[in-house]
Amino acid sequence: MSFWPFTNSLNSNNALSKYLDSIQDLQSVSVSDLISDPTLSQELVNELHNVKNNYNQKNGTTSFTFSNIQNDTDSASLSSNNEPVNNTKDSKGTKLIELLIQPHILNGLIEVLENSVDYFKEQAIKEEEELRRMIEEDEPSTDIQEEEEIEDKKESFDDKIKRQVQAAADILSIDLWIISNRIIETETIMSKLWQLIKLDLTENSPTVSYLVHILDQLMDTNSIELLNFIRRQHDLVDTFLDKIEVPMLMDYFFRIIQTDKPDSPTGIIETISSQNIIIKLINILKPQQNQFEHENYIPNHQLFFKQTAATDFLKALVTISSNTALAVVLETNIGPNQLTRELVSPEIINIIINEIMLVKVNINGKVQTNKHGINNCVSVIIELIRKNNSDYDLNCGTYSSMLNNDQEVNSFVMYKYLKDFEQNPPGPRDPIYLGDMLKIFSENLPKFQELLEIEPIPPPNASNILGFTRFKVSELIAELLHCSNMILLNSRKIKKIINVRDQVRFQKEKQLCKALNEAITFPDINEVTSGLDDVSLDDIHFKQPSNIEEDDSEDEEPSISTDNPFVCKERDDAIRSDPCVGDYFKIKLIDTTILKYLLSFFFQFQFNNFYHNVVFDIIQQIFNGKLNSYNSFLIVELFKLKLTTLIVDNYEQEPISQAGYRGHLILISEEVVKFTSLYKPDLISGIILQYINGKDWSNFIENYLLKTREIYNAILGSSNDDEFDENGEQEPDTEQPQKIILGDSSNHDQFINDNQQVAEIQVKDMSPSGDLTKHQLDDEDDITDDVDDSPNNYLSGSLSGSSSDEEDDDDDVVDEEECNGNELRRVPMHNE
Repeated sequence: MSFWPFTNSLNSNNALSKYLDSIQDLQSVSVSDLISDPTLSQELVNELHNVKNNYNQKNGTTSFTFSNIQNDTDSASLSSNNEPVNNTKDSKGTKLIELLIQPHILNGLIEVLENSVDYFKEQAIKEEEELRRMIEEDEPSTDIQEEEEIEDKKESFDDKIKRQVQAAADILSIDLWIISNRIIETETIMSKLWQLIKLDLTENSPTVSYLVHILDQLMDTNSIELLNFIRRQHDLVDTFLDKIEVPMLMDYFFRIIQTDKPDSPTGIIETISSQNIIIKLINILKPQQNQFEHENYIPNHQLFFKQTAATDFLKALVTISSNTALAVVLETNIGPNQLTRELVSPEIINIIINEIMLVKVNINGKVQTNKHGINNCVSVIIELIRKNNSDYDLNCGTYSSMLNNDQEVNSFVMYKYLKDFEQNPPGPRDPIYLGDMLKIFSENLPKFQELLEIEPIPPPNASNILGFTRFKVSELIAELLHCSNMILLNSRKIKKIINVRDQVRFQKEKQLCKALNEAITFPDINEVTSGLDDVSLDDIHFKQPSNIEEDDSEDEEPSISTDNPFVCKERDDAIRSDPCVGDYFKIKLIDTTILKYLLSFFFQFQFNNFYHNVVFDIIQQIFNGKLNSYNSFLIVELFKLKLTTLIVDNYEQEPISQAGYRGHLILISEEVVKFTSLYKPDLISGIILQYINGKDWSNFIENYLLKTREIYNAILGSSNDDEFDENGEQEPDTEQPQKIILGDSSNHDQFINDNQQVAEIQVKDMSPSGDLTKHQLDDEDDITDDVDDSPNNYLSGSLSGSSSDEEDDDDDVVDEEECNGNELRRVPMHNE
């Protein structure tokens, strides 16, 4: 008995060793001979796992060279440079591998997987029928039947088929470069394997997992050759979209797309883009008439599942195509690309809006909306906006040093970086511009308001419901408002640069395609290279806007005062005459009176906390938005809708009701108080003063808001000596100097000036400045350090914002003295 630890592994595989010795002609061996016998097939797989490390080592004792391995041959052989030691072991290992790489063996193994598709499908049908029969008959198995099943150890036909399929998959997916390369480099074998994807595969078919495992192994072994093969598939997109309901296959398709990164492109994105993957995915989301035939259940659940799968794929594609700063996983992120750029193109957005979201049908006199389509599209749009927020894309080349460690980019730096074609030439990986998408949604806001006006069809035993359509449309409005506040969408100058870059990108692609087509006729590769070198920006002719550098209204600081507030008829007309896309959305939001509907639903559906959160998000955005834009008109619109009166009236209802929105009312009230504390409202509009100086609002702050805030700030587990009022609410102790209560006039000066006790709120963070010269940024940073008790030295925020009304040019420096007359200031008393 030998205890030598390096004993030949074939010594323990007696059946396999004897079988290899008996082989005289490799062509005479069939796949059935290898996998029919359970012992032989198991020993074969075990031996492959034992020898793979030795054969995969580049500097190992055994190396192989292929001889006479051509794509059109039916046989293959290996030659080995093994040393004499252990020659018997190595020669048998070589013989085993040489047998497995024979084309007829590899084709036979693939045929086993191919035949398993129909088998597993039939098995699934039989199991479903058997399960249904057992449920109907409800006959539990007896002890005798269970004993017979245990004693029956003989391999059944079904077990044999499953074992053979498993063995074939294990051989094809083995981590052995010789076998993997043989499959990839042989066109006929690789094509046969790829055709398995086109079979009638279902989500639960075991063949799917076997196939994906094999393809993953091929990708790990030789990704270059495999991706070359994949790019040659003219029906690549159609092949996978036909299997969009099979998650494992779509995950593999997703991993293929992820190989195309900006620093190491593989051409996959260009391939699937040329095969119109985006428009095909959008077409899947289009509704069909049979989706609306029934009210209480889904008539065509297969279509719904397919549409949901397409939506999930689009959302995942947007997620991995985000800006670097917003990447979920940096290693798998491929950055902005032409797929997401096509997704936000006017053509696709118009289809999403008009052919999916706005579809309505009249069934039995009742109007039905495309609830499922609205849900799918809104989720995609939300993901697009969140993953392409240009405000957080701090990668601005050498201009990043001008950001002064800010968390957000500013319009000046962004404008300079986009304009610098030498450092940042236009290309397919440019950040995605959402302006066209936002403009189209803005133009269709009246139609979305009609969706809000449609009464939903209530389910049985219900009468008054918000409805899924209303909720998703409101959620869409909230996210579009976020989008409208992006710096990139609030500058007409940047928009002009974006248009120029789009033209340059289109011309570059056009000339590159022309050069490649002409290169086909070149007899010499050097001529091909020289032809590509001729493609340059100098040859591109496009219409250059003549007024990019001209001074316009963006560089003019509006003159405001209490007699001439920012919100006035003249400024409204001026902004409406030529708005940036961010202001255009806000204009449409006011014109459609959507805000009125949102507030009405907020109070109407008292316990829909999901909807309350959406409305609070909208209100919070408005109060924290840029003042030097049409956002100020939105603020005034909220007060015109009697927001403060609605809060007071609904909060003072009988405590018995305890409406579910009371918590959100407190949050909204705090946003109102914070806004009126930070800025002097009469510089925006005198209408605001009419509501915040009212007696009811003041009583609400003193009797409810301050007490509620004190309770929220109370330490958990306080002593029993704490005083409570008659309603069981703790009485606030406003005399303690260390407690700063928002909106308490008795300590308002302390709230403003005490930097140690209160977290500092800088106005420039709430209303980002558009003047991006270093001089002004330094001044703003120093403002809070010099605040004193003088009425003229309260913390102030300039009206300068990245908006359609003001934006500094790259060479302009705004003097501090010029800004002092146009400031919205924190004040201790609003009636002064």
